[in-house]
Amino acid sequence: FLKSEADLEYIERRLKLDFINGASESVSFAKENVTGILENLKSIKAKHSLLRCQVSQITDAQKGSMELIKSRLGAAMELIKHCQQASHLE
Repeated sequence: FLKSEADLEYIERRLKLDFINGASESVSFAKENVTGILENLKSIKAKHSLLRCQVSQITDAQKGSMELIKSRLGAAMELIKHCQQASHLE
């Protein structure tokens, strides 16, 4: 996600630079075109930010689930060990 965010920033800077450099050619068409692209880019950035937040939440939930699974598996292993020891004593 960090690379994609950097890519989006690069695209935005490149579009602005191209707009500045190409201002002499067909000014009104270029301005409308670049303005529309920049608006779309803002929308894409917002969606990217939302996705990054959702991925972060999912990652946190996965970590929590794994910790719970490890904890329960450890408790089950201890119970099995205790049962095996108790059965050998009888």
